[in-house]
Amino acid sequence: MDDHREQQTCNVVTSQTLRAAGVTSVEISRAVDCCLIRVCRGVYSIAVACTVPRHARIHELITDTAWTEQFQDSSMAERIEDRAIRAKLARLEVMHYPHYRRGDVVSGVSAALLHDLPMFDLPLSPLTVMHPTASTLSPAIRRFRRAVPSADRAILSDVEVTSSIRTSLDLIEYGGPVAGFAALEATLRRGVHQRYGLKKRLGFANPRVLADIGRNLVAQDFAPAALRLARGRRRALTLLEHISPLSESYAESRSSFNLHLLGLHDFDQQWNVAHDGDFLTRLDFLHRQTMTALAVDGSGKYEEFGRSRLKRESYQHNMLLTMGYKVVHFAFRDILNPQVFGAKLFQQAPELLKFRGKPLRL
Repeated sequence: MDDHREQQTCNVVTSQTLRAAGVTSVEISRAVDCCLIRVCRGVYSIAVACTVPRHARIHELITDTAWTEQFQDSSMAERIEDRAIRAKLARLEVMHYPHYRRGDVVSGVSAALLHDLPMFDLPLSPLTVMHPTASTLSPAIRRFRRAVPSADRAILSDVEVTSSIRTSLDLIEYGGPVAGFAALEATLRRGVHQRYGLKKRLGFANPRVLADIGRNLVAQDFAPAALRLARGRRRALTLLEHISPLSESYAESRSSFNLHLLGLHDFDQQWNVAHDGDFLTRLDFLHRQTMTALAVDGSGKYEEFGRSRLKRESYQHNMLLTMGYKVVHFAFRDILNPQVFGAKLFQQAPELLKFRGKPLRL
């Protein structure tokens, strides 16, 4: 179930490689923040195709031009402030950290970086590992004395790491239940696709089939992994009762989590709506009894796809209203606070209050 997609090299070089190419230690230090980014001790990424003559030997080591192109139109300092770039650099540190011990298993947020799991506002450093007998706490690495069963390990980028399922379960502890929930849903979605060779658009054609397959996978693979946890089993199993492979983004996972916190467990996800026999739209969430639809993080879609999408979704929105649907729109900031989410939802759709069941308790 773990992802083995090919990744960018990002022009990673060691200090030994640079010195072998004729770059002195003094010039390596001077090149940091000019064309080199320090990934970790003794490891660098060549981020800029530098024109400084004394850095010519560094320039010759560039093999990943797609990486350097990302730094062309802004300063290195500006690009490093971008969270996606910082996540990439943190991932490179996990891949190339030179001082792993025998028995180390990368875990937590560090493992989530390798598995490319969705995260929001979690600290990307220090590097986190588990070890059966040793513990360490330093600015560079946190090593916890904790054994990891072989069934919960994987190899990614030549690094031993907790499996994607175990990593997602561990994020409940590292980042709270909402972080674990989003990671578990992403892992489940990937697992359904990979295990059954399904096309990514299956959920578009028949989301119910995808949901049923997901529940089977939870029982087969996720629940046993939760039972192997040394602690936090009950909370993990509670979350597993509610995860679905139908969430297509972190925002949708977080919205689903909020609904369960509110006791609203009967929303359908990825619900297809037809009009006059033709497909009209697919709803992120639908409460069929009240015909209440939730549209999540719409502004991000418009920024990504432009005005044409905005115009099309405006037409779809108007058609839904004429068909009797009520549509509640949530920006990303609305979903970050469950209280804000709930207040907005019940203010615009108070009829949902009578459908509340037992809230998710963790």
